[in-house]
Amino acid sequence: MPSRRITGTCAANARRACKLVGRLGLAALCLAASPRVLADRPVKQFREVKVIAIAPLPGFEVPPLQIPLNVQSAQADDMAQLHGQAVTGLLEANFQGVSLTQSQGNPWQANLIFHGYTLSPLLGSPSGISVYFDGVRQNEPFAETMNWESIPDFAVRDVELVPGSNPLYGLNTLAGALLVTSKSGFTDPGGTVDVSGGSWGRIQADASFGAHGRTGAIFVGAANDYERGWREYSPSRVQQAFVRGDWRPDENTSLMLGYTGTAGRLSGTQSLPLEWIDTPKVGFTWPDHFRNRLNAFTAQATHELGADWAVQANGYLRLSRSSSFNSNTNDFAAYDPAADGPLGYVVDGTYDPSSVGQFWYAGVSPAYDPANPQATINNVPASNVLGQVRTRGYGFSLQAVDSAALAGHDNQLTVGVSLDAGASDFTQFAQPAYFPLDPARRGEAIGLAPFVLDPLTNAGATNRSIGVYAMDVFALTPAVHLSAGGRYNLSRLAVTDRSGSEPDINGRQRFHRFNPSLGVTWNPSPAFGLYANYDEGMRTPTPIEFECADPAAPCALPNDFTGDPPLKPVVVRTLSGGLRGSTADGRLRWNVSPYLSRASNDILTVFTGGSSQGYFANVQGTRRRGVDLGLGGERGRLEWQANLSLVRATYDASFETVSGANSSADSEGVIRVRRGDRLPGVPERLLNLSGEYRLTSRWSFGANLRAYSGQFVVGDENNADRHGALPGYGVVSLDLHYRPSRALAFFASVDNLFDRRYVNGGLLSTNVFDTPSRLIDTTGSGTPTLFVAPGAPRSFLLGVSYAFGGAAADDD
Repeated sequence: MPSRRITGTCAANARRACKLVGRLGLAALCLAASPRVLADRPVKQFREVKVIAIAPLPGFEVPPLQIPLNVQSAQADDMAQLHGQAVTGLLEANFQGVSLTQSQGNPWQANLIFHGYTLSPLLGSPSGISVYFDGVRQNEPFAETMNWESIPDFAVRDVELVPGSNPLYGLNTLAGALLVTSKSGFTDPGGTVDVSGGSWGRIQADASFGAHGRTGAIFVGAANDYERGWREYSPSRVQQAFVRGDWRPDENTSLMLGYTGTAGRLSGTQSLPLEWIDTPKVGFTWPDHFRNRLNAFTAQATHELGADWAVQANGYLRLSRSSSFNSNTNDFAAYDPAADGPLGYVVDGTYDPSSVGQFWYAGVSPAYDPANPQATINNVPASNVLGQVRTRGYGFSLQAVDSAALAGHDNQLTVGVSLDAGASDFTQFAQPAYFPLDPARRGEAIGLAPFVLDPLTNAGATNRSIGVYAMDVFALTPAVHLSAGGRYNLSRLAVTDRSGSEPDINGRQRFHRFNPSLGVTWNPSPAFGLYANYDEGMRTPTPIEFECADPAAPCALPNDFTGDPPLKPVVVRTLSGGLRGSTADGRLRWNVSPYLSRASNDILTVFTGGSSQGYFANVQGTRRRGVDLGLGGERGRLEWQANLSLVRATYDASFETVSGANSSADSEGVIRVRRGDRLPGVPERLLNLSGEYRLTSRWSFGANLRAYSGQFVVGDENNADRHGALPGYGVVSLDLHYRPSRALAFFASVDNLFDRRYVNGGLLSTNVFDTPSRLIDTTGSGTPTLFVAPGAPRSFLLGVSYAFGGAAADDD
């Protein structure tokens, strides 16, 4: 079981959180075990939302009550509460069904989990959520990852989270789609400057300005965010720029050109062995960092062809360049010539890249000498891997919308076609390394040779997805609306060896499928409605998954490519429904939104060498079922929102997989997963409770509670490891705002008010730093244990914002 200290602190935090919830009259929503809490001003769901876009391009917009889904939304003033951080912070604190894990300890590299599906910035992680910014897909073509710094918070006008496997949003929309719309000079005239600073040396500043004339508008902005990180060796810096120009030559035509530029350097130090949880700030191995450069160009046009028809089009070009540096412990084993075969290299000979990733602590001669690691350069306990990805993503969409009545009934029809394509160059270089027997540098992977010119991997990948879609919303009566449509996807993937020495990785795959959507809403009054919906969606294997699917030849993660058997596409079928309503005056809002999602041929990451080696495999099926409950409103000076989400994510079939660090594994490291075992990383119960009280016209005080129940960890897919599930946890945060004038505002916030220790994710792996002084042990295979991702301690933020022009008037 997890350590008493983790359980004790989380339980104490839970008691305080539950008492506070009880005082607010909502104790029944408390999660009983050990919740988590975070603070911020509440997002008032559906506020200011008259229509919602239900297609990637704007133009096909429907009133919320006619949409058979629980669409959640936020606006620019909600985004302003982030003060330069990633949009994931807004989703976690305010949206139903959302949780985060941060295995890297970096706020910009969080894994977003929604309804049991994941979207991550890390290569090799599964992707189940699609993201659009101004109608342009943001998932990186090479691995469907999401770099959260590519969406500048200061430029965001609206955010919508559309649940379900809605096929209109294309591939990888399994749990839902996140739609982000930018500000323009028409919507946000005037300027703002925001400067803040706080714990861990954080300094953040952004500035933006919008202006418009009769037919033209411009919006520009820039931001810089830096912090040294609360854990050792985890600084981050993110720089962002955004420019948008709009032209409306007449009332029927609009044109938009946009540019987004980002540069980020993000560092992290990995999860820690459970035995080290008393020192959560220390690093495990280092350095680990990720650099990303993005230049994205967008063009969008809309033209109304008359009273009923309108066409929309966009085109984009995304040029990204990223590099990652990963320090790794090699796979420790005793060499057995009969079982392992010939090495293919001499341990004390000239450096051979094929030796990277493996350390023989016994059975080879000469043996590794910690005092002279260079002597056995082909048998050392560590390695550094440098990966580089250059991607050119491009595409276009064309959409037509007809709003003419059909047979005397209101009707909206959209038809469209889209192309999303990418071409990527992937290279990976390796370096032998060692860990010094020095307590001050014990986890520093020191290279023993330059990164060789001959890379482990030198490959090109191209992918192209063509989609044709249609959706119709038909008013059967003024209270009943039917929606029906679907999308046909044709996807091609190709990987090519560019080294000339690995022809086995050459390969092509082709996927195609029609995915339908059908829904109905019934609104007997403006204050009450119910709905039901059925969607199907598809996810195709990424180049990384395509080339790393052989259990006999696991890859380094992030990956070196090998020629592997093909994977099947993932097909998801989602059935959802619900009730929603409000009081007649709109001061109280509520929703009950159940769902059931089944994925066939889901793709699982199987780790075979701790967290640094593994492969991908299809499992027969997984299932997510749950319900989102929301209640919020205003009473006098108080605004509040309470959300409770229940989700059970399980395997839908029995299978065997490899998890050598799992205490229930057999002698070959195999575990047996049964139907009904819970998926790792998904808490079953989530609660957030937000409130803001306006003390005076100038002062306001806010609080936010965020609660998670326990979760199983990666490697414990059979839920049978001796450590059990991680405990739930709770964190309390508060904020204070003072506005002496229309233009000037001051703010202060504290996160993790009670400075509680908690963990938000984990995995089973082997600790080779298992000596009393935490130095590397090169005489054995290490100790299988639970690794955990510690949560951030208490932090403070102070800042000031200044608005001028139209922005000051709008904020009044």
